[in-house]
Amino acid sequence: MSSYLVLGTAGHIDHGKSSLVKCLTGSDPDRLPEEKKRGVTIELGFAHMSLEDGDSSYEIGIVDVPGHADFVNNMVAGVGALDLAIFIIAADDGWMPQSEEHLHILSYLGIKNIVIALTKSDLCEDVPFSIEVLRDELIGTSIADAPIVPVSSITGEGVDELKKVLLEKLKLCPPHTDSGKARLAIDRIFSPKGTGTVVTGTLSGGAVNLGETMTLQPLGLDTKIRYIQNHNQSLETAQSGMRTALNLPDLPIAAPGKTGAQRGHSLCTPGIGKSTRTLDIHLQRLARPIPGFKPRALKNTETVVLHHGSTRCHARVILNDRTQLNPGEECLAQLRLETPLFFLTGDRVVLRDGSQQSTLGGGTVLDTQPKRQGFRTEKRATFLQPRADNPDDVRTYLTTLLHRDHQLAPVEPLPNNPFHSDTISAAIDSLLAENIIVSHDGLFLDADWWNEQLDAAGKAIKSWHQKRPDIPSMPLDELSKLLPDVPASIFAHLPSAMEQRGYQSSGKGLASTSHKLTLPDEIAPEANAILKTLEQSGLQPPNKADLTATAKSDQAMKFLIRSGQAIELDPKVVISTSVRDAASDRVKAFITEKGQATASELRQHLDSTRKVVMPLLEHLDAIGLTVRNDNFRTLK
Repeated sequence: MSSYLVLGTAGHIDHGKSSLVKCLTGSDPDRLPEEKKRGVTIELGFAHMSLEDGDSSYEIGIVDVPGHADFVNNMVAGVGALDLAIFIIAADDGWMPQSEEHLHILSYLGIKNIVIALTKSDLCEDVPFSIEVLRDELIGTSIADAPIVPVSSITGEGVDELKKVLLEKLKLCPPHTDSGKARLAIDRIFSPKGTGTVVTGTLSGGAVNLGETMTLQPLGLDTKIRYIQNHNQSLETAQSGMRTALNLPDLPIAAPGKTGAQRGHSLCTPGIGKSTRTLDIHLQRLARPIPGFKPRALKNTETVVLHHGSTRCHARVILNDRTQLNPGEECLAQLRLETPLFFLTGDRVVLRDGSQQSTLGGGTVLDTQPKRQGFRTEKRATFLQPRADNPDDVRTYLTTLLHRDHQLAPVEPLPNNPFHSDTISAAIDSLLAENIIVSHDGLFLDADWWNEQLDAAGKAIKSWHQKRPDIPSMPLDELSKLLPDVPASIFAHLPSAMEQRGYQSSGKGLASTSHKLTLPDEIAPEANAILKTLEQSGLQPPNKADLTATAKSDQAMKFLIRSGQAIELDPKVVISTSVRDAASDRVKAFITEKGQATASELRQHLDSTRKVVMPLLEHLDAIGLTVRNDNFRTLK
């Protein structure tokens, strides 16, 4: 069984990184003519090594990085996805400025699986003493207890021991998880004649297959894989953890005036997220100074260079709760990017100063799609801090989103996340089982918050009934005003939830099932007077406007209509229900005797006016007593 892993180098210039890689693998990672001429690594170099352990084999892609201070940017691009790092320190030189800066960068990227190679041991008269001095130098660092192996690339001494130590470390590496969300940060891109675009990088997050489509981020361009290689071997499938080359003939390469792929872009499984120009992160700075650079504060709104994977861009730093961040401190921060980039939550970033002379800090991405407004508030900190404390926990991401938005989208509930869909589903099922989430009408809602809103709605409806007992239900638009924390998308589902609690929908409102229409004492005399007038006037009623000249009389009239004591035939004509019933009986008797009747005949029979009889007959049609056929009406 083969495991695919990536190993990277780190260390000061001229400490023998490339020489050691050549000694371990037999291939020279320095490929550029200028590198050969100057004897200095400038660009990333790549090599391959196999290690055996019984029936298991480890196929190791090696990324060799520059050690010169001028090329730290390239170094950062090479160590973003390592399983193991060889930290190289020359026995005759010891700990140097770039040693410290490289250690900072590895720490910010969360790379803790490290072996120290004490190179040029053949030039050192007292190796044990050099190791002792180095141990003292490393006190308090993340690699204070890392194994130190003296080696010489010239004599080969210690190389076999180094391979043994590397093998033991590799055996402890957790297996690469396949989340179904493959990503490859492009660190090289070229176009061999007759082949089309070829990109290389370290594959993470999932496997890719021949013929599959991938999306180039942040441009959103889709491209199809025609060819896959790993260390010059053709493959049908590339696994997570492999150094991978992909042939993508339909993918354009960026050029002046032409949009296309370039180093720093990422190839991703389609649909796993979108690019952004704003990030919320947990930002930290190490207390140990980098020799040659005076420690200074990182100021709020300062412009820095953001490094992520193989890309970098300028970004402005917004600190959540302070005006500056000193070495040894940490806080929540927002990065506002000069250009859009693609991230998943949990990604690590490195920040260097705007002149790219020193490394300032590093961070973990907590939110890939945040709002810029309101970042420097306690509310935003309350949302982000649990994520900062548990940056790899899917449940934390779900619950913080739930508490902020009060709901989870049923499809893709977490934007730009690195988790497998089954992992997210299992976490949601757990939250449902614990009644932290409630499912309603296809929504996942914060159970405590939702119950609070439903309780508040119930109290509002009962209060409305007490204040307006003459109105059958509380209008939904009035109810929504009293529930300002419920967004419209969720409020639309509130009526059905209230019905499950024993309330009922009535028109465009909600009412308690126990509510009975009554009139306030001060309105009752007006209603009695109107009803008496309607009873006495029969089918010769006054104009409705004359009966509702005051606010109290208008309220009384509405109550009579709602309670069924009066019938509104049209906006101008109202009759009492008893008058309507008597008229219905007379119409029924007349048509029964005649077989059918015209409107004119019925008007004469009822001894009323056309203004009243026509809407009355339409009302009788509507309630199913009569049926109109041309100019005649018959009984239904």
